[in-house]
Amino acid sequence: MDSITMSWLIRILLAGAGIVAGWFMPRDQIGYTIMQFVVFLLLILAASVVVLYLPKLRGIFTGTSAKKPD
Repeated sequence: MDSITMSWLIRILLAGAGIVAGWFMPRDQIGYTIMQFVVFLLLILAASVVVLYLPKLRGIFTGTSAKKPD
């Protein structure tokens, strides 16, 4: 990925994290930025887990095995 695509991806994730953090604390509170960053890290963690386990989950739902033949 080039840097422009990566920066837009990060901006979208931070915007989503800002919305979720806004549900729990007002934006003008001191800890808002920290809360936004924590939510951002949780979003990255969730996306990583989904990408990591997507072949296994796809195999479970379709009934096929995700293992490669030897």
